[in-house]
Amino acid sequence: MKKVILSLLLLILTISAYGQDNRSANISWYRNELFLDPARFFEGTFALGYQRNFYNSALSLMPSVTLMGESIFRNEDAFYSEIEGFGMEGIYKVYFARMPRKAQVYLGPYVAYRFLKEKNRLPDDVDPQDLPNITQSDLYTRYNTVMAGVLFGIHFMWGRFTMDINVGGGIRYPTISGFRTNYTSIVTVPTGFAEFGYKGVVPKGNLTLGVAF
Repeated sequence: MKKVILSLLLLILTISAYGQDNRSANISWYRNELFLDPARFFEGTFALGYQRNFYNSALSLMPSVTLMGESIFRNEDAFYSEIEGFGMEGIYKVYFARMPRKAQVYLGPYVAYRFLKEKNRLPDDVDPQDLPNITQSDLYTRYNTVMAGVLFGIHFMWGRFTMDINVGGGIRYPTISGFRTNYTSIVTVPTGFAEFGYKGVVPKGNLTLGVAF
């Protein structure tokens, strides 16, 4: 009888220890995350993202809204007034090791789309009568930009606090319409490396901070 009781006690202790290990593993790893990209604030953009973690990969989606007046943080010309728009970025992260891990290295492709509407103005040295049939509705330039490439990064999860750092690059292809393309005699499309009209291969990087749940 004593042997049976002793065996039962050992079985209960084993199950209890296993259950505690499982709870600890679950607490140290959460499947869902909400995160922000604080660097985007400097360009007048609010970007709030969601990530779903799996054992060997993760899917990250980050919609954004842009509301930007004349700013010292981008190149300007006399025809620029303000910008508004929206965007969406998606990253599929392939982890180098199986979750859970506090620091996870990954590699994966990204795709992104961004729409921006730039409100243009006529400088004092431009006479509206010199422009054929111009109306107030013509003073807008629209940028539809598609981006795709590859990112290499590290994802950190310390309890509920998360941080993600990645670098990489890809291609950037904008389609531009409106005022800047219709009145090329007085204004140009901004095609410099840091401008909205730039087309070509570009570097990319993100630093995000988030909360897991």
